[in-house]
Amino acid sequence: MIETYLKERRAEAIHFFDELADAQGEIFPHWQKLVKYYDKIGDTKLVQKAADVVRYLKENGVTYNIYGDPEGLNRPWHLDPIPILIESKDWAEMERGVKQRAELMNLILKDIYGSRTLIRQGLLPFDLIYNHQGFLRQVDKVRVSGEHQLIQYSADLARGPNGKMWVLYDRTDAPSGSGYALENRAAMTRVFPDLLRENHISKISSYFQTFRNTLVRLSKQNQDDPRIVLLTPGPSNETYFEHAYLASTLGFILVTGEDLVVRDGYVWLKTISALEKVDVIVRRVDDVFCDPLEFREDSHLGVVGLTEVVRQNKVLLINTLGSRILENPGLMAFLPGLCQTMLGEDLILPSVATWWCGQVTEKKYVLDNIQNLVIRPIYQTHIEKPILGPDLTKEEVSAWKKKIEAKPFLYVGQEIVEFSTSPSLIDGKMVARNTVLRTYAVADYDRQTYEVMQGGLSRSAPEKGAFLVTNQKGGISKDTWVIGSPSTIRTDHRVVYQLRKSEAYIPSSTGENLYWLGRYLERAISLVRYLRIVLRQYNEEESIEPWRDHSMLCILKGLTDLTKTYPGFYDKKTGRDPATELVQIIADYNKIGSLGSTLQSFVRNGYKVRDRLSLDIWRILDSISDEIEALQKVNGDLPLLHGVLDRLIIKLMAFVGLNIDTMSREATWRLVNIGRFIESSINSAQILMILTPRQNEDIDQHLLETVLLSQESLVSYRYKYRSRVEITGVLELLIKEELNPKSLIYQINHCDEYIRKIKSTGEKNLNSAQKKLLELSTLIRLSDIEKLDSTIHGNRKELKILLQKVIQNLIEVSDQIFQTYFAHSREKYAFVSSKLPEI
Repeated sequence: MIETYLKERRAEAIHFFDELADAQGEIFPHWQKLVKYYDKIGDTKLVQKAADVVRYLKENGVTYNIYGDPEGLNRPWHLDPIPILIESKDWAEMERGVKQRAELMNLILKDIYGSRTLIRQGLLPFDLIYNHQGFLRQVDKVRVSGEHQLIQYSADLARGPNGKMWVLYDRTDAPSGSGYALENRAAMTRVFPDLLRENHISKISSYFQTFRNTLVRLSKQNQDDPRIVLLTPGPSNETYFEHAYLASTLGFILVTGEDLVVRDGYVWLKTISALEKVDVIVRRVDDVFCDPLEFREDSHLGVVGLTEVVRQNKVLLINTLGSRILENPGLMAFLPGLCQTMLGEDLILPSVATWWCGQVTEKKYVLDNIQNLVIRPIYQTHIEKPILGPDLTKEEVSAWKKKIEAKPFLYVGQEIVEFSTSPSLIDGKMVARNTVLRTYAVADYDRQTYEVMQGGLSRSAPEKGAFLVTNQKGGISKDTWVIGSPSTIRTDHRVVYQLRKSEAYIPSSTGENLYWLGRYLERAISLVRYLRIVLRQYNEEESIEPWRDHSMLCILKGLTDLTKTYPGFYDKKTGRDPATELVQIIADYNKIGSLGSTLQSFVRNGYKVRDRLSLDIWRILDSISDEIEALQKVNGDLPLLHGVLDRLIIKLMAFVGLNIDTMSREATWRLVNIGRFIESSINSAQILMILTPRQNEDIDQHLLETVLLSQESLVSYRYKYRSRVEITGVLELLIKEELNPKSLIYQINHCDEYIRKIKSTGEKNLNSAQKKLLELSTLIRLSDIEKLDSTIHGNRKELKILLQKVIQNLIEVSDQIFQTYFAHSREKYAFVSSKLPEI
């Protein structure tokens, strides 16, 4: 595999620089250990290792959302098992360059939103700054305390044909990818542990330690124990996995805009119990979406009034609003001069050659050479993206020239750099692909400089010759190994924090998702159990027309009542083809109430709270996603569907078991289980409703056994009563037996207990949900089993009334829980004063 790669390398040596070997196909020294390792294990083993990487990432739920991709939120993250290797001396130069560039960007940001000396002295053109949408007048003169206005900086680097590193892009608004770099390293460490040790790979964890330390030190309000939140656009965002992963890893609270509110001049976190003041916001929301009052009024991702709080320095926002101005590619043309002026140094890492069309000479050059350049808007959006000049038709060239002539200050031309390739394993073959490295720097508060991650997130193009390497275009990630340098883990000069126990705050929206995770979990369990009974009895039915069997018809109607998929089996037409209705109830995701729809909702809520779930729980959730796909692949084959149901119940109960075994008995666990108990009680009551019409003895006996089986209580019944199944014993066991975890009284009592434990501190009186549960508990305790079995006009009327009250009251309890703990998460708008500064 490697020899083939080197042979192709020698044949194309004149065209590009390769990271693995020189023009003669000689492997660079810092790659030799890796190559020897690949030779030792062989091609087959390397392909197996690649499969191990894929499996590890899938089990850990590492995903990346490519917008419009059929796989949607579940698209797996792609990691090449062949890393990028950088020799320590080469890295030292790159590190110095990234650090210098971060310092320069920090000074430019200070000046642009401060004295604007650069503009006044003509070092930066007026039109380049004020025509960029990233320049936000609303945050003029706003300063972060300390020397660093820019806390996080990222740069995309590529090596040109001469082996020199160039900067392609500067990332300053909400730089992404550091979490994926950390997960990539974890995956490679798991699959290639010996290889990392033998090559003395630099560790990347110091970067994250410094990041958290800086945020703590910058927090003015509560430096001992600051409340730090990570603001995410939500689960539909392309990098949501990273947001949840970083929040979990760094101990931040993951929030969306609806979890925060501005009151009394501060930003508050809306938790399930009270409002809690926020000290630091790490944002992963683009700046113009952060405050609909000041910026984009159509945004639902931000917090109304946030900008005013930032202006008053009452919350620390990382990165500060307005940082996107530094992503203006037009700045690249002026950076060498600015570096000399502001730092007194030459720019270590040059930018790709850039011509800003706002200058006469540069505009002429771009227009004359448009088919040999990349044309970029100075403010890139999903509508206006980079254009490759060589790909333009004559008509498109003419149109673009007119566009540039009309507003030249909005565009730049950039050189098309044929940047280096590196080996990638694609479809079992080692091939050369263009590669870009994203590096990361973070302000180090203690040392008053920037720390650069010892590695980064490399990405290679999925196709040969592709130069636009992005994850949205299907780029494949690679771990980045800095070879031969000592560990960068540093413990000196760090603040040592006293270990203290703090409240695990749960945002209201997270609480709501946890609650519904529990409800959908229990709904899925109830459905799977009932469906397995239905399928088993349906398949065993000797009658050619099983719908004519009254007992079976009662059970099928009970399934319709349980799923609320009316008219369902109440429709006589359905009786002529029960198999079709059964398949739809099991596998039709578009049928509300079906098992497929329920499972999708369960997984969706799990995805929203993934930062609250342990790795093992997440693996079970991921395996349940596989079974959702399996439901559709069986094409309506009832025996095959039965097999999927058997696997599903095992995995759903594994989720329950891990929930019990691994979750701390705090609010997170209680909310999940409150949802479970309410849903289980409603479903149990609904299933018991099939007993309300009195049938003949044989049918009654069949229905009683079905009810016990659906509640996993047949064995318990036989052990407790040691007799044939009688309705009084069934009602006692499933309604009034306080030691039976499947009884109504047990579940209602435990629901009340967990609500009591998550109530606000100091709240002594019963809330409305608890009052309703107390009423239900009393009603059940006072009920008489003999009266419940009594019959009026062929119906157990007292039983029906009790079960209807249970169902209705529990629905009301659910509504009251929402109003008490979750409703304020839907509050959106508050009005604050806003004055634009004069420019």
